[in-house]
Amino acid sequence: MSTRAWVSRFLPFAKIKKLAGGGLSSHYLRPYTARWIYFGLLKQARPFYLTECWRYPYWEFPSAEAASVLASASSSEPDLLFLPMADWHARTQRTQHLARALAEAGHRCFYLNPHLGFEYAATYSRCCEHRLAQLAPRLFELHIRLPSEPVIHQRLPSRRESRILYEVLRRSVELSRGGRLIQIVSLPFWLEVAKKLKDSHQCPIVYDCHDHLSGFERLSQEIIGLEAEMFRHSDLIVFSSQTLLDGKTAGLPWLRAKSILIRNAAGTVETPPRQVERARSKKIIGYVGSLDHWFDVECVRQAALRRADWEYVLIGRIEDPSVLQLAELPNVKFLGELPHSELDAHLSGFDAALIPFRINELTLAVNPIKLYEYFSYGLPVVSTNLPEVSMFGKLVYIGGNPEDFADKVETAALESDASIRQKRISIARRETWAARARQLQAAFAALMANRDLQSARVPPEAGPEGSQS
Repeated sequence: MSTRAWVSRFLPFAKIKKLAGGGLSSHYLRPYTARWIYFGLLKQARPFYLTECWRYPYWEFPSAEAASVLASASSSEPDLLFLPMADWHARTQRTQHLARALAEAGHRCFYLNPHLGFEYAATYSRCCEHRLAQLAPRLFELHIRLPSEPVIHQRLPSRRESRILYEVLRRSVELSRGGRLIQIVSLPFWLEVAKKLKDSHQCPIVYDCHDHLSGFERLSQEIIGLEAEMFRHSDLIVFSSQTLLDGKTAGLPWLRAKSILIRNAAGTVETPPRQVERARSKKIIGYVGSLDHWFDVECVRQAALRRADWEYVLIGRIEDPSVLQLAELPNVKFLGELPHSELDAHLSGFDAALIPFRINELTLAVNPIKLYEYFSYGLPVVSTNLPEVSMFGKLVYIGGNPEDFADKVETAALESDASIRQKRISIARRETWAARARQLQAAFAALMANRDLQSARVPPEAGPEGSQS
């Protein structure tokens, strides 16, 4: 697909997001304006992840059919409820990887679709049922239908919305073995409902703190402002980078005491053979990930200008229009957001891979998943100076400014030492999501043991008769 065609296909959806940013009234109009104007008039505007979720078998929830399916997937491990930042069916990120790995490790996992109704083809007035879909053995997706379909990055849920969320989620808790369920929260948007589930059903809260939230330009301040309370109410905080852990817990020993470090990781798939000869003259330099405000356009521009005979492939959804400046260069190609299953064919053809992030609070705290994914293929990685990348020393190439970045791209793409490539692959095979799941399981075991101990110390509440005296 040409750059022009890609832009005309995917940018209309960016306008949809703006509909939810102009005040409360626009939030309630969004379900109609999006479907009738954009999804109605622009047939290609509906993103694939809003339809991909319905390719899996699903049932009304709660229902006898859903309960039966869930019963067949129960195990002795605690159930896990993921309250995420990202849609399962969009770009695969940390939460999806962890959920899949923990389901494979024996946990029955519930992953809440964060669109809260926007994924439905019809508006709430025509379809108001909640649904449970099965994504894989022991891995389920919950679709909770809220009338206004809130954008979870832009405002907190109303009291009515929190009540609906709680009523549906508590049914999943009550279907757990002995009510043994752990909540894994990725965004303070979910704090109110998580607290209710903890108070009513003793479901511990694990806050997976994987980003410096104030670094996101489109995340509402009221959500960012709740993170301190999120820390306070959580039983365990998991940080994805050392910088993030050190920065958030500095001077707070009580927070440090209940925090652990679990970095990102690579998948367990075997590294495929290279599809192209390494000695070819035309190199392919690639990037996979969001094209947002943290993407350093100038670094990529300088690299593309330096070697106009090489091809630069950018895979990901354009979130910031400044990235479109690169469309002017004939050797830069935009492929758009691709399903995770299609990335292998591209990654195995890259000669070098990029992490061109601007240096700011957000990026300095990040542990890039793409680094491990690039390492899975043995790829030379060129990055700006990020702590969690530079710690790999000679296995990566660090560009201090756009000109230096371009120099490093040229050096990396011409790398010929097979032993360095093998060292990267070895790291990726060791640092897997399955290994991260085992770390989490050890932490979960301690959480549940403490919960059971606390339960044994608290006398049971008075029954209905006693409560009326």
